[in-house]
Amino acid sequence: MRRLVLNFIVITVFFVSVFSQNQNIPEHETRVILVNPGVFYLKSLVYLSDHKIIDIKNLEYLAVFYEKSEIDIGEAKKYVQENNIDYIKFQTVSGNLSPENLYRENSCTQSFKKLFDESEGIIFLGGWDLPPALYGQKTSLLTGIHTPNRHYFELSFLYHLLGRTGNTELKPLMDEKPDYIVFGICLGMQTMNVASGGDMYQDIPHDIYGLDYVEDVLAMDKDNIHRSYWRNIDTDKNLDNHSLHRIKFTDNKFWTKRFGMKKNQTPYVVSSHHQAVKNIGKGFKVIVVSMDGKVIEGLKHEKYKNVLGVQFHPEFYTLHDPDSKKMKIKPSDTQLMTEYEMMKRLGGYDFQVKYWKYFSSLFVNK
Repeated sequence: MRRLVLNFIVITVFFVSVFSQNQNIPEHETRVILVNPGVFYLKSLVYLSDHKIIDIKNLEYLAVFYEKSEIDIGEAKKYVQENNIDYIKFQTVSGNLSPENLYRENSCTQSFKKLFDESEGIIFLGGWDLPPALYGQKTSLLTGIHTPNRHYFELSFLYHLLGRTGNTELKPLMDEKPDYIVFGICLGMQTMNVASGGDMYQDIPHDIYGLDYVEDVLAMDKDNIHRSYWRNIDTDKNLDNHSLHRIKFTDNKFWTKRFGMKKNQTPYVVSSHHQAVKNIGKGFKVIVVSMDGKVIEGLKHEKYKNVLGVQFHPEFYTLHDPDSKKMKIKPSDTQLMTEYEMMKRLGGYDFQVKYWKYFSSLFVNK
């Protein structure tokens, strides 16, 4: 009997010990890569994450910077350190990228593979114009090339992830993990398209609408205006940099099933761009356009179901923060409002939240 009691005690102690050890094992972090994020984008994603608009359990952002990128990693690190943000880590990638080696194995290939293997998703963010030579066009006088090295890195990364029209040299990384999550916002969507073999309109007013003067653009329906052109002719510091306009779904099934939208909804979005996707790259389909159908506002990959690009900006913290700066859309506006107030008044804010709810939901079973 004594031996049975002793055995029971030993077994109990063993299981309590094992249970305690298991309780101390840290939960797996969900790593999402942010590619070359400037301070404004970090601030926006921090706001979304801290306020559970992006709601991902054990989230860690890995801010990845190409060593030659024109985006300042020092400023990004300073922002994170000064605000004691413990869920953003940093990594720099070295390599020699040029227009000649973007779409083949290069000195960044192994880094791309390692980052892909050690993360659950990635976001490509907004920024300056892509160099037109990278999609086979001469450079318009209206195109501004400010960050070529950043573009080399992101184009090559996306080529490694997704593949490219007419190029079978490398097997896309996404074939190894087809459910991997890739989101592109504004420039990020444009880069997706060019990396996979598509091209661009270099200026929406000139190339799509045949307009060359600011006043003629401002006279258009506001749904056709994709950034603030008032700032070209007015010095009012309260003018918003962005435009607010509606969009129209082309793949209603995606938006109704995944976003819970109604079939014929035309939600308002915030935009800040003058270029647009023209011919579509390998594997993508158009899922949302401008109200007149002339500007592509969203792309979804047909093979890799979690690859999504949008031309608008659902991430700007100014769109979500009720206490952000009050502004106006045009000089004649008499009332200043935050973008949050503007979007709430227009009935479009719920769509921005649904976008990030959908994004967050993709990580639930990761």
